[in-house]
Amino acid sequence: MTIFAEFRRLSRSRMAMLSVAGLLFIPLMYSGMLIGAFWDPYGKLDQLPVAVVNQDAGAVMDGTTIKAGNELTDKLREQPDFKWVFTKESDAMQGLQEHRYAMAFVIPRDFSERTTTLKNETPKPAQIQYYVDDGWNYLNSRIGAEAASRLKEEASRSVTKAYAQAVMGSVSQAADGLKQAGDGAAKLADGAKAASEGAQRLHDNLAKLSNGTLSLEQGLGKLKDGSVKVADGSHQVSVGSASLADGLNRLSDAQTKLAQGAAKSQAGAAQLADGTTKLKSSADALAAGAGQVNSGSQSVSAGADQLAQGLAQYAKAHGGMADDAAFQKLLSAAQQLAAGGGKLQQGAGSLQSGAEQAAAAQGKSAAGAEQLAQGLQGLSDGLGQFGGKLSESATGANHLADGTKQLATGADQLRDGIGSAGQGFRMVQGGTAKLSGGSGDLAGGLVKLTDGSQELSGKLNNATRDAGKLSTGDKQTDMFASPVSVAEHKLTGVPNYGTGMTPYFLSLGLYVGVLLSTVILPLRDAAGGVRGGIRWYLSKVLLFAPLVLFQTVLADTVLLLGLGLKVPHVWAFYGVTAVIALTFMTILQFLISLADQIGRFLGVMLLTLQLASSAGTYPVELLPAWLQAVNPWMPMTHAIQALRLVIEGAPASEFRSPLLVLAAYAAVFVALTVAYFLIAVRKITGPDRTVSAVTA
Repeated sequence: MTIFAEFRRLSRSRMAMLSVAGLLFIPLMYSGMLIGAFWDPYGKLDQLPVAVVNQDAGAVMDGTTIKAGNELTDKLREQPDFKWVFTKESDAMQGLQEHRYAMAFVIPRDFSERTTTLKNETPKPAQIQYYVDDGWNYLNSRIGAEAASRLKEEASRSVTKAYAQAVMGSVSQAADGLKQAGDGAAKLADGAKAASEGAQRLHDNLAKLSNGTLSLEQGLGKLKDGSVKVADGSHQVSVGSASLADGLNRLSDAQTKLAQGAAKSQAGAAQLADGTTKLKSSADALAAGAGQVNSGSQSVSAGADQLAQGLAQYAKAHGGMADDAAFQKLLSAAQQLAAGGGKLQQGAGSLQSGAEQAAAAQGKSAAGAEQLAQGLQGLSDGLGQFGGKLSESATGANHLADGTKQLATGADQLRDGIGSAGQGFRMVQGGTAKLSGGSGDLAGGLVKLTDGSQELSGKLNNATRDAGKLSTGDKQTDMFASPVSVAEHKLTGVPNYGTGMTPYFLSLGLYVGVLLSTVILPLRDAAGGVRGGIRWYLSKVLLFAPLVLFQTVLADTVLLLGLGLKVPHVWAFYGVTAVIALTFMTILQFLISLADQIGRFLGVMLLTLQLASSAGTYPVELLPAWLQAVNPWMPMTHAIQALRLVIEGAPASEFRSPLLVLAAYAAVFVALTVAYFLIAVRKITGPDRTVSAVTA
């Protein structure tokens, strides 16, 4: 077949084979280098040197020192978005000219001072000076503008936070003042209420006083009459008190004599107590002796009984003793002695009992005599105290007599004074009537003052409560400084700039790879004889398509494994890129087969048009109107769309549509290319319908 002739022709030329091998890397060079170079430029901004010059001298606002420049540089150190270099202004300007710094920021000396002019009539906003060299690198200018915006936002947040702290501090102080004012107003309301109540009571009491003075004036007349009687009675009391003093003096003398008699009686009672004590001792001794006699009589009685019984037993034992008169006398005497011993024993017992009773009675007598002596002593002491009191009473009676004389004199003066008081109360009665009327007006005014002060207290307390609700912590001041935040929600995540640009650069690389392949591969002439346009077309496609697919696979593999491109479905990614590359191949094959170099030029023009209109970098809405109209008709537009969908992991149903559009392009240009070869074959074939090494 003709395809084998095409391969044999290429294999005979070492330069052609090297060129084909080099063609495999063309898409990789375009897409790989471009994507690698732009893989994550914004992730390396921390390596971009930016000079920062802090000349801020600080300022004072409401007693609080503000150093906005220092705060800003401290936060920049904590957030290494760029490679911050904190230096002097001379070094920053020189470094910018020498391109050691991409940009420079200068915080002027009056930066903090300008932030404190918010309360002035003409406030002056603080400014940060920004220097960049657009001519050296315009992208630095765009990045610098973004950095300047961040610095402005950060500085504004710091300054606004300082304002918030000052304002909230003032509000807190105002809340304290309002609270004190509210407390004072409450006290004023309470005092006004109390004063109002007091004024009303004063009015009521003055009315009573006015009426009372009239009654008092009338009562003073009666009092004057009574004072006359009091004066007369006081004179009589004076005379009686003099008589009482004389009687008490006589009673005091009699008491002295009574005390002397009580002292003598007390001495006799003491002697009586001493005698009864001695008598009790004698009675005790008598009772003891009677006890001894009782004991002895018992012994005598017992001995006499034993003697009588012994003699009787002896008489029985010795007969004839009954006739013995002497023995009988002895026996009779013994029996009488025994009987007398019994009586003696009874008498001794009675004597002992009587002696004990006498001793007990003497003890009671001694105790009574002692109590009598003590009682007489108490009587003597009491009479002495009574004498003292009588002396005091006598002295008091003398004073009473003197006092009653003075009372009588005072009663006369009272009588005269009551007469004068009657005239004064008539004047008081007129004044109290006028005062009562004025106190009524005062009570009405105080009622209004009470209502007003209560309303004032309520308003001040409400203001205090509202002001007290304002929190003044760091969270509140941060909220005051940044009241609005933006929450970003990504429908699909793109990790870096290179991933986002892969659809554009990869489409470009695949197209350029196909375009340059047409320079090396013979797409018009036939390597051997062919028998028809279809075979001629297939000989070119079977040579062209494998090279394009090898280019695509190599570029995809390096992107996935070399640069670390992340795609959810790898085989879908390979399939989509293959469809894109083959579509580009069919378009360029037709143009070059049709017009050779002119067709290749048209391919370059088509590439340029696609790069401008495919919206690979900027949204299509930002393109000129005529490019927006061209956009839907460009194959690269649908290629970029398909790659974006497969890279973000969209389901196959979503990227099927752009692939069908590409397939439609491929089908159209395949048909056009086949038609071209069919027509070309008819023009150059002879009667045997064979083309041998000819150029179409």
